Amino acid sequence: MEQRTRKVLIITTAFPRWMGDGRGNFVYEAAQAVRRQGWQVRVIAMHTPGAKTHEWMDGIEVVRPRYLPERWEILAKDSAGLPQAWRTNPWAKLALIPFLIRHTLAVLRYARQADILHANWTLSGMVAWLTQGVHRKPYVVTVQGSDVFQGLKIPLVRQVSAWALQRAHFVFALSRALAQEVQAIGVAAEKVKIVPNGVNLASIRILLKEEIPREAVILFVGSLFWRKGVTHLLEAFKNIAYEIPAYRLVFVGEGDQRELLEKRVREAGLEERVVFTGNLPHDDVIRWMRRAKVFVLPSVEEGQGVVLLEAMACGTPCIGSKVGGIPDIVTPDCGFLFEAERVEELADTLRQILVQNEAWEEKSRNSQKRVESLYDWDKIASSIVAYYDQAHGA
Repeated sequence: MEQRTRKVLIITTAFPRWMGDGRGNFVYEAAQAVRRQGWQVRVIAMHTPGAKTHEWMDGIEVVRPRYLPERWEILAKDSAGLPQAWRTNPWAKLALIPFLIRHTLAVLRYARQADILHANWTLSGMVAWLTQGVHRKPYVVTVQGSDVFQGLKIPLVRQVSAWALQRAHFVFALSRALAQEVQAIGVAAEKVKIVPNGVNLASIRILLKEEIPREAVILFVGSLFWRKGVTHLLEAFKNIAYEIPAYRLVFVGEGDQRELLEKRVREAGLEERVVFTGNLPHDDVIRWMRRAKVFVLPSVEEGQGVVLLEAMACGTPCIGSKVGGIPDIVTPDCGFLFEAERVEELADTLRQILVQNEAWEEKSRNSQKRVESLYDWDKIASSIVAYYDQAHGA
């Protein structure tokens, strides 16, 4: 008797808007890895202007219900997530209501066809929980970082999130820090599983075949927001810029700190030394990681930091702040850690890695080995589907 194909409905508020888009790419890569494990995958994602409402992305069906006329769909206007939109745009609170309605209706429509629901971020977890009385399917939730570190600071959101996570069959936390935060709101420890985001090593290996020489580049990739520590990185670079005259600092990404950063660059007379690329296609981001001598993630808050994994997969040693999930990734044999917001310590760390060629080579090799052994999406997906099976068979 032929075995029936198992089906998962992935619910998320961040997902690539089109092929090659880097926004929410880690959710796309996770979905593809689960599909390679033999599961049929359908995704319900947030619609953003310019994206299709329904399409197939390399074997995955993606549904993006419109929740408002396109010009008013502001919840994913930037790549920093819903908590950032909630704080910076007063209209986001109003837009959230029609979004939740459409998100919920879509889940009600498709959930019964699935064996299990996999929600990404607590907001989608709330929808999975609120609709469970109708679809009666088990659900798991991946908490990604901002939904816990920022969202749970809002009293009502904290309470509803706690209810949703407590009733999930499993909660996947990207790091030890996130696991502790989830348990702190009353989720049983046996339900909380550390399941990190990974990287698609097969696709990165294709790009690694390109002849891209290393350049004197210090690289940051991410949203240019305060919580990413971008102003601290610029200040650290300014402190050592004239000690390392060959080096450029490259910011890949967009955000509300860009104007401030550009102003400070002009004031310091470093226009030729600091580059702002804006948002780039994912493959181009990987190429920058190949070029860079060092990658820096100076976040004040961070759930995990997939960009660190991608840089390490390219053999680029990393510097990260001692917050959230970063210490889980950047170990002493692969890179350096510093206390968040301490500009002088970051500057000293940059000096240390940029002048020690032998140490750089060793950390480059170790970085690639660590990612290949622990963060290959195919290995992580085998754990995810094992948890799916446990939840479905319970």
